[in-house]
Amino acid sequence: MESPFWPSFTKLWHVEPYPSISPTRPELSAAGKTVVVTGGATGIGLSITRAFAAAGCTRIAILARREDKLLAAKALIEKEFPGVQVLALVTDIANEKQVDASFAKIAEVFDDSSSNGASVNGSANGRGKGKIDVLVANSGFFPTPGGILDPKTDLADWWRGFETNVLGLIHVSRAFLRHSKPLIAGERGGPRIINISTGIATIPPMQQGISAYAGSKAAGGKVFDYIAMENPGLKVFNLHPGIVTTDMSRKSGRDGSDHIDLPGHFCVWLASPEADFLSGKWQWVNWDVDELKAREKEITSTPLLTTMLDGMSFHDFKGDFSSI
Repeated sequence: MESPFWPSFTKLWHVEPYPSISPTRPELSAAGKTVVVTGGATGIGLSITRAFAAAGCTRIAILARREDKLLAAKALIEKEFPGVQVLALVTDIANEKQVDASFAKIAEVFDDSSSNGASVNGSANGRGKGKIDVLVANSGFFPTPGGILDPKTDLADWWRGFETNVLGLIHVSRAFLRHSKPLIAGERGGPRIINISTGIATIPPMQQGISAYAGSKAAGGKVFDYIAMENPGLKVFNLHPGIVTTDMSRKSGRDGSDHIDLPGHFCVWLASPEADFLSGKWQWVNWDVDELKAREKEITSTPLLTTMLDGMSFHDFKGDFSSI
């Protein structure tokens, strides 16, 4: 724990994992769940994959574009956590057909109804055929930095940020819904999507040349605002994963200051019922979850931690667009 460079929603600011988000906490157990992590073979994604394995999840699917990285991650996790099955699928999330095929494969491989043991309502444990509990949408693309109006900036590369960080996000979210458990509004726990975004999507411009990444991540976050609104039974979270040293951070020209395990442990916490009240909200992995829980009523009854225009307060807004 150290003093934050950024403004912080909580008094405590974490740069390393801590007990409240430990995957070994029984309350955060992921046993019996099926988890999908896009971009789950390297960097922050691998941290997330390892954290869910440590939390007792034995069915994890990881999606990424590079087969060698996928196979290396699969071997690493299955060696470190005996009993965990990692399904590694080469997938470009910007390709809808690849995404749909991968999720169909996940449902097939992790089909409860094909397991041994007594069947309950057509499956071994009542979950239903191939149902997925958690999607961590971690895949992202960081376009080569360059000014928007600079003629040297490759606009095809610039636009690829939106194809991956917005359209790809929609592809995996739609595929997840086709293979998730039924959505029940008000249900404790239940299916959820964690969108790995970035803090720069919600703050004033601070660095030149990263408009494609910041803009596409901001757009993806707003899309998730509507996914939350349109699907009351689905828990959705926009998460800033901290500043961790990865291939992507090196591309931005910045080193990380946060421990690589911090985002993974925070995702395990978000996947638990303890975090239900944060659905539809933004979080930073550096924020203290015990302080967040203490402010649950304040957070859920106001627009806190949502995207809006600074200077326009919606705290007491009760508008109904149908009356306009």
